[in-house]
Amino acid sequence: MMNPTFKMAFSGLIIMVVLLFSSSVSAANNIEFLDKQLIKDLNFGVYEIVTPKLEGNKITYARKLPFDKLDFVERNEKYYSIGTAFFINEKELMTAAHVFRLMYFSLLHDFYIRDAAGNVFPVNNILKHSTRRDMVIFDLKKYPAKINPLQIDGNVEIGDTVFSVGNAQGEGIAYRAGQIASFTPEREYGEWKNIRFTSPASPGNSGGPLLNLQGEVVGLIIKKNQSENYNIAVPINEAANLTSEASFHFRNVPAGIFGVDQTVTRDWFFSVKTPASVKTVAESGQDSLNNHWISVSDELMDKVVDSNYPQGVRFRNYIRSQALVKGLSTLVPDKNFRKWRVVGWEGEKIPITADQNVYKSSGTVVSLHAAIEKPIDLSLEQFLDSPKIVMETLLKAVPFSRNIANESIPITSLGEPESKDIVADLMGRKWIVSLWDLPYVDRFVYSACLPYPKGAICLIDQNENSARKNGYLFAIQDAFAEFVVEYSGEIHDWVEFFTLGDKYQSEFFKGSSLTMQGNILIVELPDFRIDFNNDQITASSNLNLYLGYANNKLLAEDLLRLELYPVKGARPNYRIQPFFSPGEFSSDNYKSTWNNVIGKKGNFSGKVINKGGMAIIRQGLDKTKMSFASIHGLQIDKVFATGCYYETSATAIETDCDAFSQSIDFKTEHGD
Repeated sequence: MMNPTFKMAFSGLIIMVVLLFSSSVSAANNIEFLDKQLIKDLNFGVYEIVTPKLEGNKITYARKLPFDKLDFVERNEKYYSIGTAFFINEKELMTAAHVFRLMYFSLLHDFYIRDAAGNVFPVNNILKHSTRRDMVIFDLKKYPAKINPLQIDGNVEIGDTVFSVGNAQGEGIAYRAGQIASFTPEREYGEWKNIRFTSPASPGNSGGPLLNLQGEVVGLIIKKNQSENYNIAVPINEAANLTSEASFHFRNVPAGIFGVDQTVTRDWFFSVKTPASVKTVAESGQDSLNNHWISVSDELMDKVVDSNYPQGVRFRNYIRSQALVKGLSTLVPDKNFRKWRVVGWEGEKIPITADQNVYKSSGTVVSLHAAIEKPIDLSLEQFLDSPKIVMETLLKAVPFSRNIANESIPITSLGEPESKDIVADLMGRKWIVSLWDLPYVDRFVYSACLPYPKGAICLIDQNENSARKNGYLFAIQDAFAEFVVEYSGEIHDWVEFFTLGDKYQSEFFKGSSLTMQGNILIVELPDFRIDFNNDQITASSNLNLYLGYANNKLLAEDLLRLELYPVKGARPNYRIQPFFSPGEFSSDNYKSTWNNVIGKKGNFSGKVINKGGMAIIRQGLDKTKMSFASIHGLQIDKVFATGCYYETSATAIETDCDAFSQSIDFKTEHGD
């Protein structure tokens, strides 16, 4: 039996709910609705804006794409529905400028209006355009048979009933009622007051008219509020301020440096005379914005030139004892340019075959770093000449897929790239730069690869197409010199690497060579020549060259360490490494190392030291000492040291290590 007190309270709640519901119905009934016949007439003046879906024919997949599993509308729809437009006279239509997004590069650059029957009519010229007011007026190449231009009335007050009209959710033109809630200053400069209204607005409503009870346009819908029906329209009267030009404006275009507090922002303004084609307006605006971004970036670089690499005092101090890296790493400063480091590593090893691997790691400037080994049936030059094959090799190791109907379909090939170029960075390295379109998502894949003895070391990224002319490509290529590389491979790989010639060879390797004559390894590098006779050295021996920044030039590559492993997979190795006199900000640990090198003390005494399960002999070679002036006029001393690493069970190691040291002819000995 129900508790009497609870029953009474429950009954009271029912009465209250009924009263509130009745009150809501009464309030709702105060909002009038558009006449049915008026809506039918308006439908000949309001249209969807659509752009064709793109698929492309270059990409191949592991299996057939399951389009049949998509919903009926999605699998049969040939267009993306992106916004709304309406006729303002017999020949001209209006929409929101952000519907076309002409300031951003896109593969979706062909626009049409579409009527309720599915007929499409191509957009012709831009007549007036303003990103400040988010308004554009355009005409068509071909017109519908029946047109009913909308009437204009700029008089509207708080509390007036209004209707948001447009392509709601991309599902056709819908009419939804609400009221004028307020007028608020436009956010950037407060030059006019935007209309805030409670009529529902959805994706696709952009560019549609905000109508009064008479079906007259009072505003242009430009933005939906994300949390409630407090949406935004530009007063239709602002169209009177449009001129015969396409004007663009982007406030506070930023430029920054990864990890650093310094930034520069500058406003961008640009205009092009109209009427002009969509293509002309888009390309002009995109090129101008891209150039503006580059200009802002250059301004930032000029601002920090005395602190940043390559001439900042702290950077020049860092490279006296710079870190060795495996694979590909990025140079990164702290926020005040006081400390420098390299970020990255050789990465995860992913075998493709018994003789071919890919090494991948996450990047900083881009999403992925990868060392991609070539197939054994291709020459190194053939591999580098084909970005298609390089990318297909990567895709065997790093999954990249397309999602359709909750299925993930692996991509096996991107086909031939849309563009390929060879770009020399500031250190004289040759980057093979390629770009592939992903038409189905309006994105692209970008790769920039350096040759190395076993294949290509690559930066890989995927991004929206809007980034193409928004400083992205400039920023990456400008940062090429901020990547530090280890070159590694077996002797037979190096022999092939040195045959590449000027097409792919970097400045550091010009004039260098490597040959084998029986068991004699001959290596010619800028600072020395090795002529080493060792019966353990074969074509499968490993040679690693760690390169970094030169101390005697503003920006160039230099050797940080050479490592020779006679027996593949074994630990014993021979090393050659330059050391540079400490700078003002060098660590105490490095100062101690330098003193040991030049004094032949401690770890560099030339005596056998057992450490880490190995017998090690390291010694400084005072005969290699040379001096030069830094870019700031300071004297820097340079000395080479050799190192020999053996298993502790090895015999006659002093004799063997001395033979290695004697096999090196340092050019500094001859004053070269």
